[in-house]
Amino acid sequence: MKKLLIAAIAAFMLASCGPKVNDLASSLPINAKIDLVTIEADKIMVEVNPGRFTSESVTYFIPKTVPGTYSNNDYGQFVENFKAYDYKGNELEVTKPDINSWQIANAQNLDKVTYWVNDSFDTEYEVEEAVFSPAGTNIDAEKNYFLTCTCF
Repeated sequence: MKKLLIAAIAAFMLASCGPKVNDLASSLPINAKIDLVTIEADKIMVEVNPGRFTSESVTYFIPKTVPGTYSNNDYGQFVENFKAYDYKGNELEVTKPDINSWQIANAQNLDKVTYWVNDSFDTEYEVEEAVFSPAGTNIDAEKNYFLTCTCF
């Protein structure tokens, strides 16, 4: 009887401690594409489909730092030509409050964002506070691609 009671309590605890699933988040995944075929001046195109928003505006962030590097790298400095599009392919208004973020107006109509990412290896010896190599990227068409998630 004691073993049955312990087994029932253990089964109840396991069933009640399961992960909670956010139905909305699981039904609206974020899709991202990185084009490694079309390279322009060591830059690659990124396209992100973030799913639907109900708010008037949203902010898109690129990391400022990477844990373990002990420095602020401002990865937004490598992003160029940031654009937001509605579901009809029209550009939405975008402002840039700081180096690592883009504010997108009319977000309930946001379909996708696109931007070009420049590699950080080229700047390693050109600027005083360059990105630490293992936390950066190198894009050398048809030779090599060293990609880290912080730059995208």
